[in-house]
Amino acid sequence: MHWTNNRVLIAGLVVGVLGLPGLGTSGPLDPRTSGLQMSPAARPLVLPFTVTVEAAVPGGEGAAFWLGEAAAILLADELQAHGVAALSRVDRVEAFARLQLPFVATLTRATMLRVAELVGATDLVVGEVRLGARMTVTARVIAVEAAHQRPDIIEEGPGTDMFAIFERVAARLGPANAAAGAGHRTHLPLGAFEQYVKGLVASTPAAQERFLEQARQQAPTDDRVLLALWDLHASQGAHDKALAFARMVSRDAPLDRQARFSAALSMIELSRFNDAYDALQALHGEAPSPVLSNALGVIQLRRGSTPQTGVPTYFFTRAADEAPDNPDYLFNLGYAYARSRNAEAALYWLREVMRFEPADGEAHLVMSQMLTSAGKRVEAQRELDLARQLGVGLEPASPALTDKVPAGLERLGGRLDLQSPVRVGAAIANPAQREKQDLAAFHVDRGRRFFEQEDDRAAINELRRAIYLRPYEDEPHLLLGRIYQRGGQLREAIEEFRIAVWCRDSSAARVRLGAALLESGDRAGARTEAQRALVLTPDSAQARALLARIGGTR
Repeated sequence: MHWTNNRVLIAGLVVGVLGLPGLGTSGPLDPRTSGLQMSPAARPLVLPFTVTVEAAVPGGEGAAFWLGEAAAILLADELQAHGVAALSRVDRVEAFARLQLPFVATLTRATMLRVAELVGATDLVVGEVRLGARMTVTARVIAVEAAHQRPDIIEEGPGTDMFAIFERVAARLGPANAAAGAGHRTHLPLGAFEQYVKGLVASTPAAQERFLEQARQQAPTDDRVLLALWDLHASQGAHDKALAFARMVSRDAPLDRQARFSAALSMIELSRFNDAYDALQALHGEAPSPVLSNALGVIQLRRGSTPQTGVPTYFFTRAADEAPDNPDYLFNLGYAYARSRNAEAALYWLREVMRFEPADGEAHLVMSQMLTSAGKRVEAQRELDLARQLGVGLEPASPALTDKVPAGLERLGGRLDLQSPVRVGAAIANPAQREKQDLAAFHVDRGRRFFEQEDDRAAINELRRAIYLRPYEDEPHLLLGRIYQRGGQLREAIEEFRIAVWCRDSSAARVRLGAALLESGDRAGARTEAQRALVLTPDSAQARALLARIGGTR
């Protein structure tokens, strides 16, 4: 796709529309009587709309590139203005990144519902934008828990009145007693908004920068555009440039707090630790946040602690207390104890990470090093083997066990406004069940029955509960891998099968892993697993059948 000179504005896309009759509403249902409106407690996730552009529309291909994402951004913002706690684009991007899903509007309904469930959304909002002589927007709301779709909401008008169209859609979805426009922020100029969205979705950093700079020329003080430029340059390691954009945001802008945090992150990367520490302490004094506590801990870990500034574990403990189901904060706490050679405390917190993220390779690696320092070499070797299987980069020249903890593994978050990070822990039972290990077998049995009934969502929830209670049992990982495999999520399936092999090296687990590798195109890896399965069980018919499919020999 060519980005050069792609300056088609919505106004140009609807040439000849401006003289047509005024805005109209074509939805057949009255929201006051049809039950379309959301409750004040709703937390909808709005995904990018599909876009259909009629052939006669000039520059239609350019509109299809950005208009679907624009629809999601506008509708989420308008719902928030009507008092509905719609998840932000930041939440959506984070969810897709952690789930390793393509950022497109053509996912299956089951996948979209699963994403909504994992971020804690009550409703999923999808829809379509049709651009012709007029713009028609169709919004569809699906209740996540019941997977029930409500009647469509349809609004239309001239394309140049896009903001007004989405305001009306949000008004029909928002609570009946909401004050319309409460908390509403000023729209960007239409041309600047187009360039801004194009900058968000462009596929290369150069294209992103070009579009965002065009947006900044038209709206030089807009905090959304400036922070998008901060994010772009920070992701490229250009922290001086990123810091400059964060500091351009006005103190009375809606995103001032995020801008100051972003500036502090840039200062951390530039080793300006004193300035970053003071900025973060000021932000935490205004409103505490685990993101701020975690960042303060990272500063102390990198520059060293003093009696006046505090030790890293103090801040990481505070972050873990403020967000106890965030595995990144738990990892940082365990990692900080490991760096200070407190093996007992490090192992405790790293095992807590395993309850939420059993495939966290870095956590397994640090656990191996702490077990080595404690003299538990057999357990340490098993953790090291799993870390290797999970793809943690290790020096080829030093494959043996070591108690040396590497620097630079600490995890630093980038957003203050992230509402609902994707956490397995959100679907896990009460922490009091940690002491009731016998419940794990109960959850595995329920998960197995749901698996046989092809109720994958319920099966995944039960198996995750079992893994939380007993993270080193192979059966829930095997079942989870099979669910992912039949759903086409091969990377996740392979990861679960690798963990199952690590938990208990069995012929059945090797065959499952080999079959998933073969399906992913890794014939050499599949052949290796089939041969290892035959070593464990020489008369395994499943292993021989897998080898026959591969075309290899024992």
